[in-house]
Amino acid sequence: MSSATMTPEEFDAVQSRLGRMTLDTLRLAREVLVDGKSQTEVAAAYNFSRQRVNLAVQRVVKEAKQVPANWQLLEIWLPPELIARVREMEAEARAQVANS
Repeated sequence: MSSATMTPEEFDAVQSRLGRMTLDTLRLAREVLVDGKSQTEVAAAYNFSRQRVNLAVQRVVKEAKQVPANWQLLEIWLPPELIARVREMEAEARAQVANS
């Protein structure tokens, strides 16, 4: 079993911003993110594909992080001195989005 990554309160706060998401889809994401079930386990329980469960989870996580729709996740290895610069760039970009 996977561990939960969101509290029920955090999930509820995000849920209010996901107006177009169906209740079934929200239930899938909640079981993974709040209840700590694996995506495979939830997919099997509701006879859905694991991909459908993953999409639901990713949509909720994205909204929780308040990531603009056109941003992309990039995981790379960097030396410590570059990490600080990259974090500064992210902060500047987030400030620009917030001010627009």
